[in-house]
Amino acid sequence: MATQTQDKARKPAKAVASAPEKVTPMMEQYFGLKEKAGDCLLFYRMGDFFELFYDDAKLAAAALDIALTSRGKNAGDAIPMCGVPVHAAEGYLAKLIRAGFKVAIAEQIETPAEAKARGGYKALVARDIIRYVTAGTLTEDNLLDARSDNMLVALAEVQGEIGLAAADISTGNFELTTISDDALDAELARLAPSEIICPPSLLPRLHKATGWAKENFDSTRAEMRLQEHFGVATLDGMGEFSRAELATAGGLVAYVDHVSQGHAPYLHPPKKRETREFLSIDGPTRASLEIDRTLAGGREGSLLHSIDRTVTPAGARLLARDLSAPLFAEQPINRRLGLVQWFHDGPAIRDDVRTELKALPDIGRR
Repeated sequence: MATQTQDKARKPAKAVASAPEKVTPMMEQYFGLKEKAGDCLLFYRMGDFFELFYDDAKLAAAALDIALTSRGKNAGDAIPMCGVPVHAAEGYLAKLIRAGFKVAIAEQIETPAEAKARGGYKALVARDIIRYVTAGTLTEDNLLDARSDNMLVALAEVQGEIGLAAADISTGNFELTTISDDALDAELARLAPSEIICPPSLLPRLHKATGWAKENFDSTRAEMRLQEHFGVATLDGMGEFSRAELATAGGLVAYVDHVSQGHAPYLHPPKKRETREFLSIDGPTRASLEIDRTLAGGREGSLLHSIDRTVTPAGARLLARDLSAPLFAEQPINRRLGLVQWFHDGPAIRDDVRTELKALPDIGRR
């Protein structure tokens, strides 16, 4: 995964070791996959375990508090190794993602019988990376906070304009906007993205962002990519987008396609979002207001925690989203207040709706 990140403390070495002149076929295969994995930890499938080697093993063992062992030797030195059971891998993945790592999953792509038929009884089972697991592209319910959005944000600058694409891969929500440089920090504070991707040129201006190849943000190529992704001949039916918005949308879709390795999750067609529709709140002000997090970083004690009486995860996420972006114009404010008043004045209707909602699954994350 050819990316670069500003979070140096969490970045595994891209080349964990140099292959000596003679290595076993398995380790030769591992070195090839690790090169492809780039700055991700590599989960290498061996039977009922995902194994990690070299620096990946040292980092994972420390983060997961599991035993670090060794396997054979490379250039005369023991090969550091640790592993996690396949059946419990998601729990370990969750810990690694929360610790700031990205993980590449290398699975067996053929059976031992198929390998034997292909190359004889000594043939090594073929493996390949089937998915990259990153903080902004999670879809598994047990890796996500059910009551919070999980935003992936892409940024790009085209002809002096900054385009921003934001998507929650777990729900398919996808929005685009053009934003001024001085409003960028406030917008990122509102979105609280789990992951930010951008061309390398923007990395110095961002905190904990991942560099994604510049060509993925070419606006003309991006428009074609979006047409192909959504199966349309033109984007006219989705709205009018600036070149900067198209560039970021294309970059985000390309990243999701890469991470999912050909099994991209569903995304709704992108919606144009106008920042002037909402009150802009800069990061320090937002933190001091304790809208959704206290100054200590916890949810309990925040404004959101105090007023949240929602009975579904989707409702909790919607409430958090609305609180983080207060409406600016009088008409939509009054329309929202009218709905609140209607439910307030009709307790029987309110109770019936809440009863029905409690029986629903998470309709956003299906």
